[in-house]
Parts: sequence; C-alpha cells; structure tokens
Amino acid sequence: MGSMFRVKSIFKNPLLLLGILLVGLVLASCRAGLNAVPRGWAGGAIADGTLLIGSMEGKLVAVDVSDGSHLGEVILETPETTGGGFSCAPASTAVAIYGSPATSGDLVYVGGYNGKIYAFTFEGSGLRNEPRWVYPRQENLGRVVGGLIVARGKVYFGDADGKVYALDAADGFQEWAEPFETGDKIWSTLAIDGDTLFVGSFDNKLYALNTTDGSKKWEFETEGAIVSTPVVYDNTVYIGSFDRYLYAIDATDGTLKWKSMAENWFWAKPVISNGTVYAANLDGKVYALDAESGNKLVEFDLGSPVSSSPVLAGDLVVVASEDGIVYTLDTDNNQRRQLASLEGKIYASLAADEGIVYIHTNKDTVYAIDARSGARRELSIK
Repeated sequence: MGSMFRVKSIFKNPLLLLGILLVGLVLASCRAGLNAVPRGWAGGAIADGTLLIGSMEGKLVAVDVSDGSHLGEVILETPETTGGGFSCAPASTAVAIYGSPATSGDLVYVGGYNGKIYAFTFEGSGLRNEPRWVYPRQENLGRVVGGLIVARGKVYFGDADGKVYALDAADGFQEWAEPFETGDKIWSTLAIDGDTLFVGSFDNKLYALNTTDGSKKWEFETEGAIVSTPVVYDNTVYIGSFDRYLYAIDATDGTLKWKSMAENWFWAKPVISNGTVYAANLDGKVYALDAESGNKLVEFDLGSPVSSSPVLAGDLVVVASEDGIVYTLDTDNNQRRQLASLEGKIYASLAADEGIVYIHTNKDTVYAIDARSGARRELSIK
C-alpha cells in the first residue's frame, strides 16, 4: 500500500547500477526542492465544525465543513542537508502523513512519517503556521504511521521502532521515564479505556499498558501481525490480526473470550453497535458478529478489500471498499445499501460528525456524504 512497500529491481551490471544510483540521488535531491513527497492515507478529525486532515502533499489542512472554505494549511517538512558537486540548493522535503490527526482544546496533533509529532494551534482565526511544539526536538523517532490519541492531558502513540510514547499534550515533553518497547514495529493507532492503553504490534501481540507510567498489565499473543486499531466495549477488547482472526479479549486480565476466522487479514478497525461487532476484512467482506459469543449473524460481501476503518453515523455503519464504493449497514435490520460510488481508491479511515461522513480518496479528494440521503459535496484540500 502506498509508498511503504518497495519494489525491488535487479541489475546484472554493477557499474550500470552504480550510475543509476548516483543519478537517482541527484534527482531525488533536486526534487526535494520541489516538495516531492511520498503519499499517505490520512483520515480526518472533526472539531467545532472544522475538518482537520493530512493531505497527500504532506500538509495539515483545516477546512470549514459548512462552506468548504480553507482555514489554513501547514506543510510538514524535514530539512535536507545538501552539498558537493552534484547537489542542488538546500531544501526541505515534505513529509507523508498516514495517521489521522487528533484534537484537544485549541491544539491539533499530527504524526509525520519522518518520525516527529507536531502540535499546532487552531482557533477562530484558523491554523497557525508555526507549531506550538515538536517532539522530539532533535533527531527523529521511527516512522509514525498510526494516528494519535489524546486523553487526560497526554498524547499517546506508537512508532515503527516498536516503541510506545506518552507526551504532555500542552508542551510535548515525555511523560514516562522510558517508552514501552514491543518486539516489532507499530503501525496501528492505540486505544484507551480508563487507565489502560491497548497497543497492537507487528510482534503478533496486543499489550495492555498502564497510562500513568507505561508499565505492562498483560499481553495477548496472536499468530499474525496486528495493525488494526483495538476497540473496547463492555470490558472486552476486540482486535483483528493478520492471522485472519478477530479476537475478543477480556480487558481486565487478557484472557481469550472467543475468536472468529475470516478469509484474509483484518486491517480496519471494528465498529460495535447494539451488541454487534462489524469487522471489515481484506477478503472484501464485513462480518457482523455477536459481541458476547462471537457467533456470526450475517456477512456482507462488498466485492473489494476493505482496509479503511468504517464509522458509525447514527444507527448506520458506513463502510468503504478499496474500489471506491461506499455502503451503509443498518444496525437495526442488517440491511445493506450502496450510498455512493467515488472516483479513486479508499484506504484512509472514515470520519463522521452529525450524520455526515468524510472520506479521503487516493486522488486527494475529500467527500462529505450524508449517511441517510447520499447527498455529497467535494471539499478541496489542495
């Protein structure tokens, strides 16, 4: 997906390979001055009638959802040090944004693929260009792919080095003595319930951490990597894995309640309503399961993989397949209805507010769609 997976080429002539690499480095350096960026798949956050979202140009953008007017944009940049005979002028390279922003008070928080966390002030006059704070101040963390969560005055996130961090939301200083270390990279957004933080990792484990100091309460091991965001409901954690199972785990002690198998990986975050878990899968299906027993109630075959996390809009589950088709699933009767057919692929998590669903496509277009009527508008973030 996107730029994170590399395609390898093999060259038999090492001199030719060296020449191509040198030319590539020069061109990459020059393109940096033009703000060349890898593409992300960020979803949005809604706060006080404003959509805050990371564009595929590496910008944090604020848009008034009532009329589509821009309320500011900030490009996330990493300074590039260039020099020597082949170099271009010093430049900054824009940073891809994969995780959805988070908001609290007058601040909006976003993680960059350069391994930094940014906090920007957002108020009535719009989004300010200079960050309130950046973490870390020097150097970088591992790549930040998942979104951020803000709770109890702290910002929580994981990075691709496999570490979990807690920062003071006001000033960005590290709250725990040391970050918690898992055994592999973290791509998922974390979940929080009370004083417990839930973390999925590529080491196949789900961790429950104490929010105060980052100490481990328990861990649960699956047979595949975890990139899905956990959901906590009625003292149970629901999490999907690359081993093709959706798990229901006791939130107190980490014991297994039940697991249900699909035909492919679980990437999207589950949605729970009225005692039913709606779990979207890369096999193109959404599984409706009884939250208590795990028994399958019904499955919906959408015909295309689902990696975008669905949302609830009232009593409707809104889900988007990768091929751009958007559906609603009625939680009262489990009836499916096609809501829209959009141009472009959909990987970003959906966002919803007051019955309107916001969908970011890989063409960098954001659609605002009424979950009931299907009426839609395009919001420009370019």
